[in-house]
Amino acid sequence: MTKAFTLLAALTVLGTVFSSAAFAEETKAADTKKDTPIARYQAETEDLLRNLSEEQIKKFLVIRETHGIIRSVQSVEDIVGKAVKECKEKHGELGQNIDKRFNEWKLAVHPVIKSGEDRLEKLILLQDYAKPSEVKAHLKSFDAAAQYGERLIDLKTASDEKSCTALLKDMDKTQPNLIRLLRENIGLKD
Repeated sequence: MTKAFTLLAALTVLGTVFSSAAFAEETKAADTKKDTPIARYQAETEDLLRNLSEEQIKKFLVIRETHGIIRSVQSVEDIVGKAVKECKEKHGELGQNIDKRFNEWKLAVHPVIKSGEDRLEKLILLQDYAKPSEVKAHLKSFDAAAQYGERLIDLKTASDEKSCTALLKDMDKTQPNLIRLLRENIGLKD
């Protein structure tokens, strides 16, 4: 199990944001036999790794996992933001409280993400297997593959009062753990 998957699994906020049918089409993202951004990314990765030493592969994996973690949190923030907006529109004071709490959540998480982005930039500059611009282009391919996969998932946010209340409680509960997991998995020191 990759660090990015472990971190994403730890983001239990998502459980309260989506309806149970939210991931019905997720398996379509696994279809890599067609010419899709996912297939292109996998082919590009195989080409890149083919001539790397074991040490260079380790550097590549750290860069990719760090980027993936940062991107996952940003994606989660966008998805949760949509749910917060719906809760705010439908539930008056509860929605206002959720919106306020979400802003506090972002203020706490964004500095960690910024530190992670700074570390990622250093990792890209310090690697010795490709030009930094080539590494960044490869990460853009990663993003394109991830966006393609995300579009295949029919996300329907749950914004009934019970789900909105649970979302508020989960933000309170998960924020400290999320920050700790981010710091650990991105490789940041306390």
